Amino acid sequence: MKVAYAANGPDVQPQVLQLKEKNPDVVIFISYTSDAILYTKMMKELSWKPAIMIADNAGFNDPAFVKSMSSLVEGLVNRSTFAGGKPGSVPFLFNELYKKKTGGDELDDVSARGLQGFLVMADAINRAGSTDPAKIRDALKATNLPADQMVTGYDGVKFDDKGQNVLASSLVTQMRGGKYVAIWPKARATTDVVLPYKGW
Repeated sequence: MKVAYAANGPDVQPQVLQLKEKNPDVVIFISYTSDAILYTKMMKELSWKPAIMIADNAGFNDPAFVKSMSSLVEGLVNRSTFAGGKPGSVPFLFNELYKKKTGGDELDDVSARGLQGFLVMADAINRAGSTDPAKIRDALKATNLPADQMVTGYDGVKFDDKGQNVLASSLVTQMRGGKYVAIWPKARATTDVVLPYKGW
């Protein structure tokens, strides 16, 4: 079942009542931040939750959502390109540096992707040995960075003829104690998935 709703609507009670009536085992959300907040609050108000709740990134990865709603979505499974990582790993080290610089804030999906892009560009400029645009372009085309150098959950960075990273990939994370932790793929997981969805 697909449940449509207006992205700028102020109320999602009818949609949550629909879900509650059908009572599916799994619900997958693709929502903006404001919608994710509305759904979270309304599900609690109507005392309904599925056995598994999955978010497809978007508003559920927004730091504003995490800060305000994390205690109500314990166990939420989410797609992301970033999670803090195993101690000593590149994601872990960059997250620690970021927390130190910001007074405790964690990197998130969007900021980690921005940082990864910056690091790829810096690597290309270093390899080009120049700021000449053509040399940087050629260096970018020759980029071949492995997974163990990634801040994000990518399998690496290598561009095809259209400039797309053929090694781009995602992580599956789960909300635990106010932050997302990696649960898949196993090589990057810091813990196992916990089911059913706990919520509030």
